Amino acid sequence: MRNITLSVIVALSSVSALPVLGQSNASLTQVSASTQQYSNAELDSVLAPIALYPDTLLTHILIAATYPLDVISADRWRQSNKHLTPEQVENVLANVSWDPSVKALASFSDLLNTMANDLEWLQQLGDNVLIDQSRVLDRVQVLRQHALNTGNLVTNDYIEVERERETTREIIYIEPRQREVVYVPYYDPHIVYGHWWHTTSPVRWRHHVSYHHHSNVYWSPSIHLSTFFFFSSVHWHNRHVVIHREPVRRYYHGSPRKRVISRDYRRWEHNSVHRRARYSTRVIHSAPSRYEHADVLRTKHLSNKQIRLVNTQTHHNEKRTARPISRSENTKSIKRTVTSQQITPLRESRFQIKQDSVNRKQSIERALKRNQAMTRSEKPTRNQTLDQLKRDKAARISTSSESKRYANRENALQRQGKQRLNRERLERTSPQNKQVVRESSEPRRTERMSTPSVRRAQVKVPEASRNRVIKRDRSEKVKRQVSRVERHISKGNSYRP
Repeated sequence: MRNITLSVIVALSSVSALPVLGQSNASLTQVSASTQQYSNAELDSVLAPIALYPDTLLTHILIAATYPLDVISADRWRQSNKHLTPEQVENVLANVSWDPSVKALASFSDLLNTMANDLEWLQQLGDNVLIDQSRVLDRVQVLRQHALNTGNLVTNDYIEVERERETTREIIYIEPRQREVVYVPYYDPHIVYGHWWHTTSPVRWRHHVSYHHHSNVYWSPSIHLSTFFFFSSVHWHNRHVVIHREPVRRYYHGSPRKRVISRDYRRWEHNSVHRRARYSTRVIHSAPSRYEHADVLRTKHLSNKQIRLVNTQTHHNEKRTARPISRSENTKSIKRTVTSQQITPLRESRFQIKQDSVNRKQSIERALKRNQAMTRSEKPTRNQTLDQLKRDKAARISTSSESKRYANRENALQRQGKQRLNRERLERTSPQNKQVVRESSEPRRTERMSTPSVRRAQVKVPEASRNRVIKRDRSEKVKRQVSRVERHISKGNSYRP
């Protein structure tokens, strides 16, 4: 009887505890559901510092946030190689295994450093992009609309703003004013977006003193980029990021709304194998089939990739065929054995080329480190700089004195040459040397003799001196005629002119 009563009491207590357990389970499911999605306040706070960036730069940030390890490694490398220009950065990172978006952001050293230092912000942005990409782009348009309403988002010398009206919403495009030059904006969200409408405060990034202030926004110095930077954009109608299928060869100068309509762009997909980092619980809850077993997928991908390099046989006009593979059932990892005869020379050459590229990359990194060390060691001291300035000053003083002396000598030679030319010109034009009249031994007979200066017919005589010569010749002619008449009359002859 006692056992029966005890069992009845235990049963009643268990039945009374069932609602409490049900309530606790319901609360746990609500908490787990709340952790799967970020609220609009949290998402707007994360997107506040980058929502007004140009579309191309915004897509690179969204894609790079899903690969945090690449962002951190790129920032460390960029901080140790600040002396490289964007063109040099592009050439050095050509064979590095980072994501293309991270390589594109390597030229923006300040922006990359800000992203790498704020790891919590980087993780939240990457989680939102992986969970729901369209929702992220919707909130970007909401923030841009607030900035447009306050008058802080307009076309200026740095960006070009274009608007397009749909049936239920408005799309705002932002592009660089000059396609080959990009400026990064820094601003205060409380000022640019107006009165902040969430209880969660927005994220604000600091800017350097050298940035230029214009219309409540601080703009970074210009960064000149080649066409490799413009390989991604946003398909705002469908709310997803697109990337170009092939390397971009020329700048696009048309309307941004027509850029992504061409078939050269395809939708961007996250590569879970390249992430090389764990996903957060929110990302796993949003898509467990895709992100929960990412580590297993990465190991299988790497093993298949290694076997594919050795196992497959290629021909010019035939499809690739795989060799039979032997699998072991005892271990979880997939094992494949290949005989040495199945390795083709083409595969060996490709493997050798890949090994050479890795060695080339290592040699480039060593050369960069060596050059950096040499520049540090060869940095001149204060005393050496002062001595060099003294030597340069003495050389400048000596060269200036010599140049003045040579200049005075040249001026003297030019003056002498001008004086000689003027003297010769005067001698040529003087009327005394034109004609010399000499009386002969015969009576009343004159003989005219011209000097060598008169024989020169090409000498140009001034008009005044020529008139004087003509008058003198006329007077002499009259005198000769008078003397001739007197001579005829003295002889008793009649004169006939």
